[in-house]
Amino acid sequence: MKRMTPLLTLLSGAVTAAVLFTMSAQASPPATQPAAETGPPAAAAPPTDTEADGDADAEAPVDEEQPDPANTRPAQTSPPAAPDGSSAGTEVAVVEQNWIGELENGATIAITVKGGKAEAYVCDGRSVELWLSGTVKDGKIELTGKDAKLTGIIRGDRASGEMVIGVRRWKFTARPDDKVVDEAVAKSGSGTAPAIYRATDEVRKAGIDGGWIMLPDGTQIGIVTWNGKPIPAPPLDPAFYSTMVNGVTVTAEPVIPGAR
Repeated sequence: MKRMTPLLTLLSGAVTAAVLFTMSAQASPPATQPAAETGPPAAAAPPTDTEADGDADAEAPVDEEQPDPANTRPAQTSPPAAPDGSSAGTEVAVVEQNWIGELENGATIAITVKGGKAEAYVCDGRSVELWLSGTVKDGKIELTGKDAKLTGIIRGDRASGEMVIGVRRWKFTARPDDKVVDEAVAKSGSGTAPAIYRATDEVRKAGIDGGWIMLPDGTQIGIVTWNGKPIPAPPLDPAFYSTMVNGVTVTAEPVIPGAR
């Protein structure tokens, strides 16, 4: 019995120590887990089809309505309005004065004056015509043409005189025509619109000649010489100063004293 006493004492101490260790372990806080080693993050699992569709819808910008290519042609613009004939932008020649009247034989005469020089055209609108040139100074008219001479005098608003062709003589009277050209379209200042027109040099080189008088009432009288034969002149288009004769376009230009 005495031999068992130390053994019991030893076992009792061991049991007591074991109980105390167990109680201490339960009372201690849990040990922290060691930090994971630093490294690249694991790749995320690929999204499912449903998630991918949802993300695409969320991230894709809202498409604006795209125009139909067939409807993207430039808008058509209206053609510009036709310019007013009095200010179409094309400069026109002017003269100082026109005198328009008649001879005793019924032919029409037009005298146009600029800078003391003058040009005249006489025609009956059927078969008789004559071109003259000269001067108008100090109220005196002195013009000459082929086998012809015209003299006269200006008093106030009336010009009168005589035209001589060979041995034949005709008196004439004329009144001023003051159709004014807007200064905005005149070549040099304001002035009177030309009253006499003649076929251009190019047309005359082709063997066609023509003369026109613009009468105060807006009508025209003239003669076209076609293959050497005079015929009544069709009226000129006031927009282009041209006309058609036997299917050919004949263009005219104003007769300006001193321009040739």
